[in-house]
Amino acid sequence: MNLDVEKVKLEIGNFLGFCDLNGVEAIQTEQVQKLEEYITACNEKHNLGEELVVDAIYNKLMDILSKVNPESELCKHIWEDSVDEFEDTDYLVMKNPMYSIQTAKSYTCDEICGFVRRLDSTETFDAHLSVKLNGHGIRVKYSHGEFIQARSRARSSAGRDLTQQLRVALEKSDLVSIPDIDAIPLCEIRGEWLLPLTNLNEAKQFNDTIVSAFTAVSSMGRDSASEEEWGLLTFVAYEFIADGVYFSSKEEEYDFLQSLGFEVPYYLTIEELAVRTFLIELPDLVEEFKQGLFTNGEYNYDYYTDGIVLRINDNSHFQLLGDDGGRYKYGNLALKVGFWEQNYYHGYIQTILWTKGKTKLSPVAIIAEEDDIIEFNDYDAHLYITNPSVIKNYKKLGVVTAAGNKVRRVPLFEPSNMLALNAYKGSILHFRYGGEAGVVPCYEDGTPLLEGRVKQLLERDKENEDWEDEYEDVYVDEIIF
Repeated sequence: MNLDVEKVKLEIGNFLGFCDLNGVEAIQTEQVQKLEEYITACNEKHNLGEELVVDAIYNKLMDILSKVNPESELCKHIWEDSVDEFEDTDYLVMKNPMYSIQTAKSYTCDEICGFVRRLDSTETFDAHLSVKLNGHGIRVKYSHGEFIQARSRARSSAGRDLTQQLRVALEKSDLVSIPDIDAIPLCEIRGEWLLPLTNLNEAKQFNDTIVSAFTAVSSMGRDSASEEEWGLLTFVAYEFIADGVYFSSKEEEYDFLQSLGFEVPYYLTIEELAVRTFLIELPDLVEEFKQGLFTNGEYNYDYYTDGIVLRINDNSHFQLLGDDGGRYKYGNLALKVGFWEQNYYHGYIQTILWTKGKTKLSPVAIIAEEDDIIEFNDYDAHLYITNPSVIKNYKKLGVVTAAGNKVRRVPLFEPSNMLALNAYKGSILHFRYGGEAGVVPCYEDGTPLLEGRVKQLLERDKENEDWEDEYEDVYVDEIIF
């Protein structure tokens, strides 16, 4: 596939930043077409076993598309719905697709409120809370108790074959043969392929470009990697699929997986939660759950997590809630709140990159950590550049996010924003990055540009005769680029 990966990543980041600053309603027809191109590119790369963007960004792109063009064919498929690459042993995934999970980013967001509304005919429910592990989705197949194949989670394909790699992980746990399921002709065990945090330093000895346990899985899981690298990765199971096998609850399913010898995500089951008071109690539930990952105030869980999966524990009740017709089940949510909420970051501006658009040049801040020093190929200092290739150590710059991604570029969109944020070489630049909002500059307290500037204007002395004109100019400039 002839694709300029870095160019597309930057375009996606700029697109999400535009949406964050202006709202989805500002998207034009040509931008919808580009959005569909981005999603298609993500799907194609994913099916090759590579990630163009992390799942959170992909889910955000899909959420936007469902709002601006709900009739798009891309909104109607789940994950694996094409028969082109499927084998006979893939019929279980065709019958039981691997759905995405709706993400809730605040305690009052539409996703959580919708979850509660769908429970309004129920007085109480049992909740199953488990950590949302951030690795690579895998489905492992067994026939009569013998491991036969492993494939990655894929979009519109059967997925990448990872049999060699997963065999190494399963051998570590003596799970290549499982006598307890030898009567089952075919089953799939689904889960996450992960690098334990305790193996991170050893993994860096194989590849010094590894930043985090999450990003390490891509490089260490390649066919070209060594068995030693594969052996540092672990498989954690969360679902068992087989004809004729039914579990009354998610807790029962986890117990069964553990009885077979699989590790499952850390979880809690909480019985008889009152629907009427659930939203009030939820922050305390999240805090209680978080405490199980800490010992003496220190994070003590061996995997990187990026949220909590909240699920109806009773499977009959879970199925009764149904789905959105394509991508999500309504009986679960990915909670990115509390300890897992999106964070604000800051970096030190190294230089300003001016990028060429259709009608103008737009500024982009190149940022780094406080101790980083930018190096140029010609050894001269540049306050402004037009091409990042003049930076000798470009790949070593950037601010590492909680998910282990590096942010090197923060779009400033308009020259006027440089004035508003004092965005010049050597200055501190604050930005928002949760994997879903793209990279968006903001004020030190996280306030978005538009909201902050309008707020400042509203607080000025209204007796100033120029106030009304100044407010109108800034507001229109920010809404319409």
